Amino acid sequence: MAKKLSGPQMVIANRLDDGRVVFLDRAGGWSVTPANAAVADDEDAIEALANVAAASVAANKVLSVEVIEATTDENGAPWPAHIKFAMQAKGPSVRADLGYQVALNWEN
Repeated sequence: MAKKLSGPQMVIANRLDDGRVVFLDRAGGWSVTPANAAVADDEDAIEALANVAAASVAANKVLSVEVIEATTDENGAPWPAHIKFAMQAKGPSVRADLGYQVALNWEN
C-alpha cells in the first residue's frame, strides 16, 4: 500500500530519451530544475498534476512518474523533501567532476 503524502507535493519522473530526472513544471512540461516544478497542496491540484504526468507517460516522454513531498530550499524554490529524490535532482554523486551537474548550461 502506498504511503499517504501530506503537505506540498511535486511530480518527479525520468525522461525516456536519456533517463535524466525531470520535474513537472507549471506549464505542463518537464524541467530538469526543481525550482521550476509545479507544487500542489490540495487533492484536486495533486490529481491534476498526476493526470498531466500520466498523459506524458502515454506519449512516451517520461517514465517512473512519482508524486513526492516537496519542501523549499533556502531561496524559497521548490525542492524534493526526501533525500532519495534530492540526490536524484542533484545528479550523479560518484564523480562530481563528470556528468551534467558540472556545467549549469548542460542542456543549452
